[in-house]
Amino acid sequence: MKKRGILLVSLLLLAGVLLGGCGKKQNPDVPSGMQLASSDEADYLFYVPDGWRVDKSSLYTSAYFSSGDATSVSATAFGMNLDDTTVSDWWEGYTEQFKSIYDSMEVTAEEDTKLGGADAVKYTFNAVLNEKEYQYIIVAALRKNYIYYVTYTSTPDYYEEHLSDLDLVLENFSFK
Repeated sequence: MKKRGILLVSLLLLAGVLLGGCGKKQNPDVPSGMQLASSDEADYLFYVPDGWRVDKSSLYTSAYFSSGDATSVSATAFGMNLDDTTVSDWWEGYTEQFKSIYDSMEVTAEEDTKLGGADAVKYTFNAVLNEKEYQYIIVAALRKNYIYYVTYTSTPDYYEEHLSDLDLVLENFSFK
């Protein structure tokens, strides 16, 4: 009888340990080393590396590396202007608006790629705002009359350091 009691207590303790982790809600589909940054309302899944600070307080989802290194990545979706029928059309209007705010802008590369399986264009460019230089990568795709784009922003000091993080973000971006 005593052995049964010890066995029963042991099984109950084991069950408690195994079930104890169930209180924390985890998504098994989150890629290893990443965290979900997009909101439930977004029609895309946007993951950023663990350790990046996620900010869902704005109209788009973003994350930044740290207060000392403000390298950031964001995901945005907007309805297309009726005159815009391609990513290139959108980019032309986007750069016009961008140039009206920044002191200067120079596109250094443009290449075809994918974003969440959709055809996309990757734009790499530099810009200056209030005498401070920034480096950008935008990967944009047109899907169901919406333009989706992921923006990577950094200063020259940190730009190269987080490109592998950007690769992970782009590799794991998907549409619902």
